[in-house]
Amino acid sequence: MIKRLLRSMLCGATVLAALIAADHGRAQPEPSLRAACSELRRALRGLEGKEGELTTIQVEGELTMVRSDGALVYLALCRAPDPQVLCVTYAENGSKLGDRVVASGSYERVGPNHVKLDPCLHHEPDKEMPR
Repeated sequence: MIKRLLRSMLCGATVLAALIAADHGRAQPEPSLRAACSELRRALRGLEGKEGELTTIQVEGELTMVRSDGALVYLALCRAPDPQVLCVTYAENGSKLGDRVVASGSYERVGPNHVKLDPCLHHEPDKEMPR
């Protein structure tokens, strides 16, 4: 009985240590790529063939849309000819149309000219990413 309890505690401690080491207190994994709107199309070529994998990217650009349905907030950044990015998040954090933001989230390609980050976190370029 004691051996089983010790084994269970050791296994639990090992799993907990692995989770803490992998998490580093972040809400999302580190981005696989970071790009400004003007660099995004070229940067996304490196993700081809990785569809279906959990991939986080970070994009910096000007907000072209800020909308809410009462539950979610939808932020759009980047203008054509660059791929347009939709950031699906839970709070505006004071962001307004025309503001420059850094958006980071789980990447989904929605056609050749559109990217969705869902879930997504955003912040001003000179501030640290929320944890």
